[in-house]
Amino acid sequence: MVTGGREGEAMGPATGISALVQGLVRDHSDVAACVVPGQEPTSTTYAQLLEEVDHTAAALERAGLRPGTRTVLLVPPRQGLLPLVLAVLRLRAVPVVVDPGLGPGAVRTCLREVAPEAFIGIPQAQAARLVLGWARADARIVVTVGPRRFWFGRTLHRLRAATPAMDRDRPLPAPDEPAVIAYTSGSTGAPKGVPLRYRHLAAQFDLLSPLRVWRPAAPVMSTFPPFMVACLAFGATAVIPDVDPRRPLRADPARLVRDVRRHRVAGLFAPPALLDRLSRHCAARRVVLESVTDVVTAGAPLPLAVSERMRGCLTERARLLSVYGATECMPVAAIEARELAETGQATAHGAGTCLGVPLPGVLVRIIGVGDDPVDEWSDGLEVPPGAIGEITVASPAVSDPYLDRPDATRLARISDGDRVWHRMGDVGRVDEQGRLWFAGRKCERVRTGHGELYTDQVEPVFAAVAGVRRTALVGVGPAGAQRPVLVVEPEPGLGRRRRTGLVHAVLEVAGERLPAAGITDVLPHRSFPVDVRHNSKIRRHVLAAWAARRLGRRG
Repeated sequence: MVTGGREGEAMGPATGISALVQGLVRDHSDVAACVVPGQEPTSTTYAQLLEEVDHTAAALERAGLRPGTRTVLLVPPRQGLLPLVLAVLRLRAVPVVVDPGLGPGAVRTCLREVAPEAFIGIPQAQAARLVLGWARADARIVVTVGPRRFWFGRTLHRLRAATPAMDRDRPLPAPDEPAVIAYTSGSTGAPKGVPLRYRHLAAQFDLLSPLRVWRPAAPVMSTFPPFMVACLAFGATAVIPDVDPRRPLRADPARLVRDVRRHRVAGLFAPPALLDRLSRHCAARRVVLESVTDVVTAGAPLPLAVSERMRGCLTERARLLSVYGATECMPVAAIEARELAETGQATAHGAGTCLGVPLPGVLVRIIGVGDDPVDEWSDGLEVPPGAIGEITVASPAVSDPYLDRPDATRLARISDGDRVWHRMGDVGRVDEQGRLWFAGRKCERVRTGHGELYTDQVEPVFAAVAGVRRTALVGVGPAGAQRPVLVVEPEPGLGRRRRTGLVHAVLEVAGERLPAAGITDVLPHRSFPVDVRHNSKIRRHVLAAWAARRLGRRG
């Protein structure tokens, strides 16, 4: 099945993001580029930001950064990350974006693979570099943001003090020059380095533009640093929340609400799990976020219950958008909460979660589900219209092959002449209206003797059962003969007697709505193991092992 708009070259912002900010200064010199809330909020205008970028770029050039220099940046957003990113891009060096929430071992693996030449970080990151071996052997340029303690290298403060601002008349990068290396979260295995060129970034902005989320001078709060950079690309004001980048889901919802109100935030970006916390907080206190006109969420499908609760915390004019995509191709599709509500009945009866129509310029094809590489495209790969299969995407934003991971690249890409299709690793379908539906992660499908079950066609069926916070479908046993088990996380505070009744209620719903699934085992679990950054991403392989032990003890 094929769906989507015309595929072509991106026509978005200038290839040099720092040059784009320089251009914005002409029209928005007195507009706030970024705001850091707090007891004493700080605000930086676009003119001031450009001056800081110029000075920082000159200092980093003095330290040795050159075009193409792979540069690790481990600096929290509230400690000056944005001007640092723009300064590195101004020099046409290549920022390496490694999620600190991956864990020390995974970060060490990523940095060993990417072999960065420069390491810029706060003192804690520099300590980890020495103690945990983060790029210790590779980085010849070490710059500390903050005080230097027990390591060699220079501080950004001293470099800036000894260096005049650089000349702004610098050549722009070519569209095919490397721009960024971003590491995926590793939810389906080891993290993978995703190289992005300037044309990929321009394509992302081009695809995002029709969503009209970032408006010039509008305050936008994001818990995801790349979206903060997007704020600057569109001339908006980045309001940087007090959120630990390693564990954003532990953010204080009361503080977020206070900062949204104080700074009249118009746009808000947060993953579904954080929206869940925020909406629960607002609903319990009957708080309405009057200034917010747009909420964007990504990283996982938006559950209908969270969508409806969040809608209750917004004004009638506000939009709530769920955006689907991946690090390798972002964005792919988007759906507004009102349309999500219209498809909610189908979701509750096992249809999966609607992701909306693919964005103009994005092509989607559904192929048969498989775990082997597909080197060349052929028409026989596609499933019949409306059938479930693996989601593949072609767009100008599809990244280069994974960094030094040929086997992973071969599994994720299909050559089709001059076009490349990216295998999303997700299972879904396209309906008669051209809308894309998500059925689950391919690697998390349950392969029984009677066929395959997909998590997002099963779990939402139980969302309306009283006392259920969330569920997880897992398989116990060998592939092809797995036993489907539904693990249930009750709402907090549910007593043992009510948990027993909850199991009976879930089994009754399973018999009524999913008789073919053959679910006869329901296990309550106090708190699901989750990805530390994306609480919506349940670690189902851990739950599967736990369920196998529980069922084994039952005999």
